[in-house]
Amino acid sequence: MQAAAAKPVRTIGAVALAVVFLCLALTSTARAADSVFWGNFGPSTLSRANIGEGGGADIPIAAGLVDGPWGVAIDSAAGKIYWANENSSSIGYANLNGSGGALLNIAGATVNQPNGLAIDPVAGRIYWPNFLESKILFANLNGSGGGELNTVGATLDRPSGVAVDRASGRLYWTNYGANKISFANLDGSGGGGDLDTSGAPVEGPEGLAINASANRVYWANYDSDTIGFANLSGGAGGQLDTGGAIINEPAGIAIDPFANRAYWANIGNSTIAYASLSGAGGGQIGTSGATTSGIGFPVLQQRPRNLEFPAVQGQHRPGATLSCTQGTWRGDLLESFLYVAPQTFAYQWFRNGKAETGATSSSFTASKVGTYSCVVTATNFAGSDSAVSAIDFSVNATVGFKKVTFNRKKGTAMLRVAVTGTGRLDLYGKGVTNVSRKKATGTTKLVVRATGKARIKLAKTGKAKVKARISYTPEGGQAIKRFKAIVLKKRRR
Repeated sequence: MQAAAAKPVRTIGAVALAVVFLCLALTSTARAADSVFWGNFGPSTLSRANIGEGGGADIPIAAGLVDGPWGVAIDSAAGKIYWANENSSSIGYANLNGSGGALLNIAGATVNQPNGLAIDPVAGRIYWPNFLESKILFANLNGSGGGELNTVGATLDRPSGVAVDRASGRLYWTNYGANKISFANLDGSGGGGDLDTSGAPVEGPEGLAINASANRVYWANYDSDTIGFANLSGGAGGQLDTGGAIINEPAGIAIDPFANRAYWANIGNSTIAYASLSGAGGGQIGTSGATTSGIGFPVLQQRPRNLEFPAVQGQHRPGATLSCTQGTWRGDLLESFLYVAPQTFAYQWFRNGKAETGATSSSFTASKVGTYSCVVTATNFAGSDSAVSAIDFSVNATVGFKKVTFNRKKGTAMLRVAVTGTGRLDLYGKGVTNVSRKKATGTTKLVVRATGKARIKLAKTGKAKVKARISYTPEGGQAIKRFKAIVLKKRRR
């Protein structure tokens, strides 16, 4: 079943805003290095290539950790890649840049010619089929060991390739020996069964992937150089029109429902090919710079995708601490072997459309009035995507009068002015002595004194009406003006 130079035949068995800020709109960076990953069985290396741009590289993982890789999976949020070592019967992992490599503790589970790999970060598990033993095994990602999945009722005949479908709570696999597609419950209850693939070719299937939006499962037929499909509910089977794309002993398949494409690895000529799921043609990924020898089980990683805008929350007053929600981002499409979950998040605050220097945390103290927005940038190994809060958040200053008290001995009034934020507060008006406070905040006391004709009248009659005007200019804002008529009184001797 495998090319002789790459892997022994299967008959007996052998030993993957920079933010552009647009007011009130979703923004995103240009698509970064959306990539396909795969394992090279013969050279014992893991490689990747850029989709669309072409060109690739090998992942520099420490020697001895990769030994006949036959199955790859990615934990995008953790920034890690996992692989099944067929030769050494082990499960390895490393950071996507190749650092931090090690072998996973699988105590309680067996690894005997593993063929394919699927990860479920939500449940903290990784799954693989043992080709020789015809078993489905799992291990915990935290290194606490593993066990065997209950598959009673399902066919297990040289299983090769597994896929996690959390929506249905099932694990699917291909049976190379029995030409069947089977499944079992992820929680181990109720065992499993076989899928009705009527109308589809099932000829030495090796690897499968699910397109949940179309309710279909696709698999690679190694023996007949075809891609088959059927409904997840059974039946409605068929053969994918690969549109002239090379298909030569395919092993492993991944689905990109966003681009409506299927990707597969060709063992026969060591290439990664793709085809439209609608039969609109296909092609081949440029892999120059990367090893391609005995390749199998491709998986995809793309930059994060925003589902719901972030939002600014807090009080609409100067000095309030605002918070920026993370927004909602798409998780990994585990069933498709398409990994898009963010690994890290970064923040940038804007005021009146301009970036606030140093404001790069999820919270921000809005000391000035204005309209605030925040941009959240989600990043994974493939690149970044940015989303701006959908509604500008207004921070407005207020100014108001509190109780006025009088000093009849002096003929003055104490005017208490309450402001939000910090700013310049000016008292002026007809018959009033000007008073200014450059850094007014909270409640400020201003003494109203008569001047000019009002002062003369107050001295003569003991009473004078003045028109006090207040102008409050908060930091970053326009002046807010208020008016208050006050009758000053003074005891006459």
